[in-house]
Amino acid sequence: MTDLNLPMEVIPPEPPQPLISDEVESQALYPVEALGSLLGAAVSAISSAVRVPESLAAQSVLSAAAMAAQPHANLTLDGRILPLSLFFLTVAESGDRKSGADRPALRAHHEHQRALVSAYREQQRTYRIEKAAYDKACEALLKQSKGDNMEGIAEQVAALPEPQMPRQPFILAEEPTLEGLQKAFLRGQSSMGLFSDEGGQFFGGNAMKPENLLKSVSGLSKFWDGSPINRTRASDEESASCYGSRLSAHLMMQPVVAKEVLANPIMQGQGFLARFLVSWPESLAGSRLYRSIDLNADPSMGQYWQRMTELLKKPLNLNDQGELDPRSITLTPEAKALWIAEHDRIEGQLGRLGDYADIKAVGSKAAEQILRIAGVLAVVDDQASVDSNILQRAIELGRWYLGEALRLCYPVRQDPELVKAQKLIDWLHAKGWTEFDARTLQREGPSFVRKSAHTRNRLLNKLVIARHLSADDSGKIYRLNPLSLATFATPATSPVFQGVELCDASATPCDKAATRPVSPDFVATLSQPVAMPSQAESPVSTRLVAGVANVASTEASNLIKHPQPKPCVNTQSPPEPIKENPKPAVKEDQLCLFNPERGLWEGEI
Repeated sequence: MTDLNLPMEVIPPEPPQPLISDEVESQALYPVEALGSLLGAAVSAISSAVRVPESLAAQSVLSAAAMAAQPHANLTLDGRILPLSLFFLTVAESGDRKSGADRPALRAHHEHQRALVSAYREQQRTYRIEKAAYDKACEALLKQSKGDNMEGIAEQVAALPEPQMPRQPFILAEEPTLEGLQKAFLRGQSSMGLFSDEGGQFFGGNAMKPENLLKSVSGLSKFWDGSPINRTRASDEESASCYGSRLSAHLMMQPVVAKEVLANPIMQGQGFLARFLVSWPESLAGSRLYRSIDLNADPSMGQYWQRMTELLKKPLNLNDQGELDPRSITLTPEAKALWIAEHDRIEGQLGRLGDYADIKAVGSKAAEQILRIAGVLAVVDDQASVDSNILQRAIELGRWYLGEALRLCYPVRQDPELVKAQKLIDWLHAKGWTEFDARTLQREGPSFVRKSAHTRNRLLNKLVIARHLSADDSGKIYRLNPLSLATFATPATSPVFQGVELCDASATPCDKAATRPVSPDFVATLSQPVAMPSQAESPVSTRLVAGVANVASTEASNLIKHPQPKPCVNTQSPPEPIKENPKPAVKEDQLCLFNPERGLWEGEI
């Protein structure tokens, strides 16, 4: 037991207590019924047969449906044209059967690509023959001219039908570079899917190397927006442009990869991650007893595969330049009224004190995501417009994804002062302040500490109580606990993100950085307001919040293990707040009681 009568310099430090715990709420049940009878039944079948969470199966099915639907329609709202492309990100451990869920969801897509490849081989053979005949005919005309009447010969050559190179057959990509994707659209199919059950292959590939990262992230964001593809190169043959291309994506990755991806400031600043619908389901490992289920014999899967095949084989609507020109679908008046109400509800919660303040980048795109989901559901259900029923289902799905983003970023409401105390200890570590006085902290510390001496002292008290700091007898000089430094430098091992910057509102519970120092002045570039879908983001200065899902509510009284009164003399009790007229010193026979409401030790006679 520590002798509290020893001078502060020789008292051995005790391990600090955590200000924020590692608890995380359970994932909410995925609203499978909102997907409709066709997609919902496929999700249930895959979940039951493969033994994966319904949310994981839903990510695979809805992304596959988005890819099949995206070339056939755009959603038009008040003159704005929105593509139906959707980006999904699923986090699951190795062995959680990510591939097992994706394989049946994309079965029709792989079969369609196999048929395109087979036809492409025959088209290539025909093209080579026709190209050789065309070249021979042009050569014969030039020989006949003998230098005379070149204009007439040119007209004859122009009249010859030049064979067109067949378009490349690939509709699925796993590990492309940005240039590879652009070339694939320019020379291949107008609608493609970026699907990978090992997202580390994509994010660890050439496209995401430091020298290519910004370009790749910007380019992929434009694909989500439905922007035209423009390639300008020194060689004229390499320069080209293309309009109407569509790309949907579903990237599955392990937590160790997701941690690095979601913490990347470039991906944050470009609004790239905010374009993804994210899910991190709980693992079912240990409970997946074998079930004798054949998906090939399941009628619901047969209907799902049939509908996906119909959409994939359906002729595309092209303009005069041979570019994709999807038809427009609109909202019925009732559906539009529903969407406006939901849009305004979300926007109202994006303010400083709103429910979605901590996920502003994600929330700013939520209303557009709802429209895109509604458009996909309408195309899958073969509807000419989005009615109120479809829109209500899309709203339910959109709210689930908002809730999931909140769960990962801000799992449980908690004491704001504990959050600020965690921010302060992070700041002290980052700045290397191992010993300091209260007045210097008041002048040079982070802004939330400089507001008042009372605020400063309450935060210091909490850090002393939790043994992150120790104070001298005067209550003015503070020292960092060396064990607190060691704890700060040790990577956390909880199953949730540590040190990941996904939230974007300042002074929130996401501000814990468990694996590295994070400056309070870190600046994030946030997404645009909800009312302007698919437009350029406007930068807002704020501190990116660190620690996805590594935050949970912990009251100060739960951190303290002093249920009985204790002597106030020669203890490491936290100092009383500094006042201009300090109270007299504590008497020797006086006892201290801990006041959980104030978070302070108080004297009692």
